[in-house]
Amino acid sequence: MTLQAEFQAVVLAAGRGSRMSEVTTGIPKCLLPIGPKPLVWYSLYKLQCAGFSDVIMIVLENEKSEIHSVLEKTNLDIKIDYVCVSEKDEDLGTAESLKLINDKLTSDVLVVSCDFVTDVDFKGVLDIFRMHNASVASLLVQPQPNEVFVVPGPKSKHKPERDLIGIDTQTNRLVFLASASDFETDFSLPTSLLKKHTHIKIYSNLIDSHVYVLKNWVVKYLKSEDSFTSIKGELLPHIIKKQLSKPPKPVNTNTSVINTGDNGDIFAFSKEDELDINIRNTSSYNDHTGDLKPTYHEDSIRCYAHIAPKENFGVRVNTLPSYWWINNKISEKWPQITGDRLEFVPVHPKADVKSNQVDNKCVIWEGAKLNEKTSFKNSIICSNTEVCSFSRVFNSIIMNNVTIKEKVAIENCIICDGATIEGGCQLKNCIVGSHHTVSEQSEHTNEVLTESDRLMEF
Repeated sequence: MTLQAEFQAVVLAAGRGSRMSEVTTGIPKCLLPIGPKPLVWYSLYKLQCAGFSDVIMIVLENEKSEIHSVLEKTNLDIKIDYVCVSEKDEDLGTAESLKLINDKLTSDVLVVSCDFVTDVDFKGVLDIFRMHNASVASLLVQPQPNEVFVVPGPKSKHKPERDLIGIDTQTNRLVFLASASDFETDFSLPTSLLKKHTHIKIYSNLIDSHVYVLKNWVVKYLKSEDSFTSIKGELLPHIIKKQLSKPPKPVNTNTSVINTGDNGDIFAFSKEDELDINIRNTSSYNDHTGDLKPTYHEDSIRCYAHIAPKENFGVRVNTLPSYWWINNKISEKWPQITGDRLEFVPVHPKADVKSNQVDNKCVIWEGAKLNEKTSFKNSIICSNTEVCSFSRVFNSIIMNNVTIKEKVAIENCIICDGATIEGGCQLKNCIVGSHHTVSEQSEHTNEVLTESDRLMEF
């Protein structure tokens, strides 16, 4: 069986990027520039390398044409089936987005977030899913080493979100998942869980990649439940807890029953094939040691985690620090991400580069215009952006359709789509919002320069 026949791939790309709204206002989050490619390209490319020829991608309706136009130029071979979320439903959670395409999902599903950049092969999480005929398998990655980067914008101490993840180290069963912020000082685990899984290790430093493999029955169950909005925050913790539960006793067939309530019973969806059960019962294999309990403790609901090796990396690009970090590391990580299949091309052949001071750490996109007597170091200059003479750009990200006039100095900044920097400006550690104009001869440090009413408070 081919991978495409076994699994359907889904990319979630309808998020607004609310945790980094300073840079996502005015551009689809999935199109944020990461080195020479838009953010979502990295997820699509990993799926293509894994063997998928088709993918369902969920996007906002008013962003579809822009996303389609940008991805058409990236020469991906994978065929994208766009499913649109209407503007009135733009706040749909990840679980609600999956409900939208329920009728399209006829096999088991690999769900990937558009904001995950990694060199991890999806084979590991798919294999553990197959091996145990799992209900859910989740990909977890190790945290990156702490490095000091000055992130543009006001000085602040970023406090990363942490999850508490419980894994049975003997079997890789995922038995506990919660946000550390849900607990003030300590937390307890059910005695029944500790008796059932005697080798539990609680991790507080692993990163949930938002890459999930779901049994098809999980998708059908999701559709029957109106209460779930988030995959990670609600659906997964619910299913993980249900591993401790036992199916309700069969209804007495001699009793007249009008409604058995199967619609809300997860075990009505998770019923295993009788042949699979018989094969397992006649096999000498057992997934655990230390007791005489049957394989998998006879659980029909089974959740697993695959922890990527330490030498791999993965980052969720959903905050300003992570966005800044990956752009500083992308040229270094490129061979790992692409498996040396693609050459890193820092300067697009259709860029108009007249400057002779562009160092080898710069990335210049198609249509960018770098005039004479300009200087660039360790920066990304995106499509249709023009930098006029006597200006310099150091260690910065300049997005699409930006105009930088003469005698401008930009250092350690993010300049968003359509912005204009008038002549003589000096910007350091700043974020300039979408379509904002910075008046000439102005100087700014550690500021967010944007129309305040364009940003939403979260």
